Amino acid sequence: MNYLRYEKGTASQRKRKFNPDDYKSLRPNSFASLAPKYLERKKGLKSYGKICYYINTARDYFGTTNLKDISGGMIDDYLFHLKQKNGMPISDKTRSNHCSQLHDFWKWCLGRGNVITLAEFPQFPKIEYTLGYRKITDWETQEKVISKVKELSHHINPKIWLGIDILATYTALRPDDLRRIKESSLDPSGLLIIHDPTKLKNKFKTVRLLEDHIKEWRSLQREYPALPEIPFFRHIKGVGGAKPNSIFGEKYLYKWWVKAADEIGLHGVPLYPGTKHTTATETAKLLGTEKALKASGLTNRAFERYCQVENNDTFEVVKEVRKTKKAKVIKMNVKQRIAE
Repeated sequence: MNYLRYEKGTASQRKRKFNPDDYKSLRPNSFASLAPKYLERKKGLKSYGKICYYINTARDYFGTTNLKDISGGMIDDYLFHLKQKNGMPISDKTRSNHCSQLHDFWKWCLGRGNVITLAEFPQFPKIEYTLGYRKITDWETQEKVISKVKELSHHINPKIWLGIDILATYTALRPDDLRRIKESSLDPSGLLIIHDPTKLKNKFKTVRLLEDHIKEWRSLQREYPALPEIPFFRHIKGVGGAKPNSIFGEKYLYKWWVKAADEIGLHGVPLYPGTKHTTATETAKLLGTEKALKASGLTNRAFERYCQVENNDTFEVVKEVRKTKKAKVIKMNVKQRIAE
């Protein structure tokens, strides 16, 4: 079979395509062989866990197939065979994420120079998706959840309540931003400085805290002193498998929010929509969409999806159109009466 494969095409094509590695018993150019090397280069990235999941799932499917033998159609078949744990098809957004990671993997293989050529780069399927609106709540219900969080967790760790209250107050912050905050992140003036915030590599974000949050922050620092580089949002005592003074897990505040929300009868509104998106929407109702957008830290596109309030400009246009229409109708009626 190897001989037949080598004999395909013209002499110049055979010379260009022939790669001795393709015929080695260890299959160095197979998906299974290249995947671990690719993942090794991705270590250190915050999204490494997700990258491993996408690539290892594909490795289980493609196995020792040579990369140049994997066509765009095979990739399409793979992406549309993926299922959730409950057996239901994955969402188009998740499918698109898998596709994007595979595309990056193929680009890395192309860059190695000895795996595939540009002519052998497969045509990746275009996967379109539309992000749905997040289910949110209102300020009154949000405050009830936060109060319940405090009631349930304050004796365990007061920083659980404080973290959630901060997320609900400062919409420029994301949940994972809190995990990047250190004991030294709050300066004497009350300015919170976060280095390498979520989605802003090699940059920093600043948020000015309100007086009550500054007071609570300083009080907790006195009660639980630590070195400047220690994470502020950390476990005080050992919790489950977490050691004392270890940083909060990615889902830790989320779990406390859901627990408190369930207790007050709020279901289907997780931490992010219940804090940031709810506050952004309520702020737009109170102060207008422009001010809410500036405070949110979101792009226009994301804000339009998260903030479920009509734009002020739209309302002003509608009001002006209605005013003009009514004025014209009155003017016409007056002319008619004069004519009569």
